[in-house]
Formats: sequence, C-alpha cells, structure tokens
Amino acid sequence: MRRCWWVCIVIALWGCDTLGEFRTDEGEVYRGDIAGVNDPLNCPDGIDCSFIRRGFPSGVTLELTFDPDRQYDEPGSISTSGEDCGPTFEQTPLLPIAPLAHDQLGLYDFPGGGRVRNFIFVARPESGPLAGRDAMVFISLIRGGSIEVRVIAGGVVLRAEGSIICDPADCAELNSGQCDYFGVFTLEREQL
Repeated sequence: MRRCWWVCIVIALWGCDTLGEFRTDEGEVYRGDIAGVNDPLNCPDGIDCSFIRRGFPSGVTLELTFDPDRQYDEPGSISTSGEDCGPTFEQTPLLPIAPLAHDQLGLYDFPGGGRVRNFIFVARPESGPLAGRDAMVFISLIRGGSIEVRVIAGGVVLRAEGSIICDPADCAELNSGQCDYFGVFTLEREQL
C-alpha cells in the first residue's frame, strides 16, 4: 500500500506538463499558413476568396509566441506576413479575457479528438486593416505538438445587406472597416 502511494506522489510531482510542452522559448515561434485556397472561379468578380477564409489572402502566414501558464496575464502575441496590404498583426499581444477564468466558456471544446486545451483571447492591432478593432483569437493545443489558431473579426461598418466578401488585395476596401475577417491556421514549432 505504501509503495502505491509513493508511485502516485512521484507521478504527480514528475509527471508530464502537457500544457508546458506548448510554451515557446526564446528564439521559437509557432508558424503556419492559412487554410483555404484561392478560388476566383466560385467567388464574385473573380476576387481571391475561399469558403473558409475572409479578409486574409491565400498564402498568409501566422506566427505565434505562447505561454499557456500565463494565459491570464501575458499569454503571447501574433504576427502575420504575406499580405498585399501589409501585415494585419505585428507582434500584437494576446489579451486575456479575465471573466473566462470563472465561466464554462473558458473550458470550451471542439468536436473530435486531438485537442489538449482551447483558449480564447482578444487581439487589438495598432496598425493595418484591423487597427483599433478587436479580433477574437481561438487557440487549440493539439496532441503531437501543433497548434490551431482561428482569427475572427467583424466589420465595423453596419450595412443592411450584411457583410461583403472583400478582395484581400484591395487595400482601400480592407481599410474601410466594412470587411470581416476569418482565418484558420495550423502551426508548427520553428526556430527563428
């Protein structure tokens, strides 16, 4: 019986730190491309659009620094590259949503297996097409070490006919505030 207790204590003290495995150290980032191909044949006016991507052009890359142990103070930042009109995010801090620590939404899960833990943050870029706007950032830690990121931002211009599909290469349109954003990125750890 004593041996069983000692084994339990050793496992508890030196067991694997699942969330800590996803922490980026100095000189590391998670990096990956956006999902959704350029499909101008099925999009209005032949613009670059996809059923799973809005606002972001095809080929955009997202970089994430992340520390799941600091989810309520300084969890990390996101940056994008490969956009015609300049980056949407430039080392934009992930802002915690404090009430999620006390709400069931803070424990949300997606259907299907493989997700270790999910997080919700806000990102408020200081420049680019989303400058001064709040984007929701959903981070899923995936077994095997990858991370999935979803970025969602609505347009600030309210229109009776709803949101429009904006051409990611039309900088004036993107900067007008009428475009909504949606992007799904699958990231892998990389050294800088």
